[in-house]
Amino acid sequence: MKFQYLIIHCTATPAGRWVSAEDVKKWHTKPKPYGNGWKQVGYSDLILLDGSRHQFVKHNNDQIIDSFEITNGVAGINSISRHLCYVGGLDSSHKAPLDSRTPQQISTMLDIIGEVLGYAPNVKIAGHNQFDNKGCPSFFVPTWLKQLGIPEHNIEWRDPFGYERYFKQVWKR
Repeated sequence: MKFQYLIIHCTATPAGRWVSAEDVKKWHTKPKPYGNGWKQVGYSDLILLDGSRHQFVKHNNDQIIDSFEITNGVAGINSISRHLCYVGGLDSSHKAPLDSRTPQQISTMLDIIGEVLGYAPNVKIAGHNQFDNKGCPSFFVPTWLKQLGIPEHNIEWRDPFGYERYFKQVWKR
């Protein structure tokens, strides 16, 4: 299938808590009730707190999502998407979304976005919260991308759950 979306996620863990790639893999692939029981991790790539990148699923950096590249990031669009996740996304109470990306994570995220746009120049970039009513990735991706100067044709603006307004209010506090 044609690669249409790069979806950004968070692990929904408290800011600053170290989470390893192995932890995420267990959460997704261990049998229920200890995990989700999936055959594949939900993300293509994970950005750790120190900015290092773990690639869960090898991809061949082209404009097609091959069957071996499909992950379980967002139901209904996984065959046309890659899923990029950063460690963090919750406040210390474990209840409220918090954009807890470290400068190193942001740098790596920007590197990956640049890499993807280099081989898939028409891909749309979005947050998980633009497809599901969840806070993930704990910020509104289109606003951030616009501030960075990412071309409009690469920004997915859908917002069926009102997260743009929600995160604007959170930022004002």
